[in-house]
Amino acid sequence: MTKRLKTCHSVEAELAFIALVLVAWHAIRIPIEGSVDVSMQHAYDVLRLERALSLDVEARVIDELSPSAKSALTWLYTNIHLPVLFGFMAAARLLAPDRYPIVRTIFVLSFVPAAFVIGLYPLAPPHWLPEFGFGGPPSDAALASTTGELLHNTTAAAASQHFGFAVLVTATSLWLFPRSRLAWTTLLYPALVFTVIVGTGNHYVLDCVVGALTLALAALAASVVHGRAPALASSARPSGIASVALGYALITWGFVSLDLTAVATWDNLSPDGLVMLVGVAAVVAPRLAARTPVTESG
Repeated sequence: MTKRLKTCHSVEAELAFIALVLVAWHAIRIPIEGSVDVSMQHAYDVLRLERALSLDVEARVIDELSPSAKSALTWLYTNIHLPVLFGFMAAARLLAPDRYPIVRTIFVLSFVPAAFVIGLYPLAPPHWLPEFGFGGPPSDAALASTTGELLHNTTAAAASQHFGFAVLVTATSLWLFPRSRLAWTTLLYPALVFTVIVGTGNHYVLDCVVGALTLALAALAASVVHGRAPALASSARPSGIASVALGYALITWGFVSLDLTAVATWDNLSPDGLVMLVGVAAVVAPRLAARTPVTESG
């Protein structure tokens, strides 16, 4: 079993596995959704704790945003997290195949404590609280009768995996390439994600803390499973890797934006279908141009 965990597969196989984990994560969360009343009570408890710790910045962040900025953050909330995650995982797989299995294990194990948190402590998102200006909470009956709401846990704010993903990107980048200027620029990504998820009323500050802690616990568990990290060794071409990573990010972006109920319509395929085609071209181009395929040893 340990040997399998330490095995590195092709980029396509690894990304398919990441996708399956995310699907399983969403499926697991559905039956542990809490009631509106309990999650609202927890929301006010969180705000009281944040006030005691001087962390209650949600209202200030939301009030400072202009309508155009709020629209931009709403777009970012929907569109950046998964493309960045898949693009980053593809790059990590190609740049550091010897260490990638550890990153994969951390990603998977981070969902274990997150599931316990959202199951034991259902929490309403800030946009359910009238004082934040987004409107009031839905009723339990409304949640149970709305198709879109049935497909995800609406009281799962307590652990922000969006922020956790951002921490994973930055921490892994600095772990793999501590001398890289590009790796250090990834420090801006958690700050951006924090602004997005708080500014759109989807998470509290403490949710971000919990999301980061799930990654820390997963990293600790992964260190036990994998032992000492192997030395970095990669002969892949950086230019090819950048193209492949960007390509998979674009494919993910296009796919998550598609309306799967009307896939064949032109309005649906343009621009989302075109974005996916550009992504496929970016993945295939460096492999066709090189005398040998982009290195995937591991």
